Amino acid sequence: MIYVAAFIVRYERKACIGAAICAAADAENWVMNADGKADLVDGTLNEQTQMWEKEIDETGLDSMKAAAGGCPALVIHIFNKETGEKIAP
Repeated sequence: MIYVAAFIVRYERKACIGAAICAAADAENWVMNADGKADLVDGTLNEQTQMWEKEIDETGLDSMKAAAGGCPALVIHIFNKETGEKIAP
């Protein structure tokens, strides 16, 4: 089965407080950096919004929702790529 990226993750790295819940919930997509903040694996910086972004498909949605929902700073946002509807948190 072929999965198409259907969701966009947006991450406000500057507001990250380093709780590491994202990395514990979804180690495939989140790693902790030496500066104490999380990095979105394979994310790219959107210069206009200053948010890190990554497209994911359905296979990564549940673990990314766990990361977003567990973040105490609420800096991880997931949107439906087609409709723009916010999926999480």
